[in-house]
Amino acid sequence: MSEKKKLKIMSLSVEPEMHELLKESAKKMGWSTSQLVRELVNRYLDLVVQDKEDMQPVVLRIPGKVREDKEKLREWLQFKANAIADALTAK
Repeated sequence: MSEKKKLKIMSLSVEPEMHELLKESAKKMGWSTSQLVRELVNRYLDLVVQDKEDMQPVVLRIPGKVREDKEKLREWLQFKANAIADALTAK
């Protein structure tokens, strides 16, 4: 018999705007709000807890209109790469 992990209930306080954004995002993904929050925590917690001095995480949010055009996406990524390089090497 396979044993499922028992989930623990946790309460979370967020602003009304964040709550609506979470609900809308979860609906768009076809998930419950709880599933979305668990996925976000699983995905990004390592960035906080496992932060090593030799690694700097970078998260990019790519606009849909750029994502659909390969050449625009390349330009956008190059611009962001230059900005990130400048920011990380600034003294």
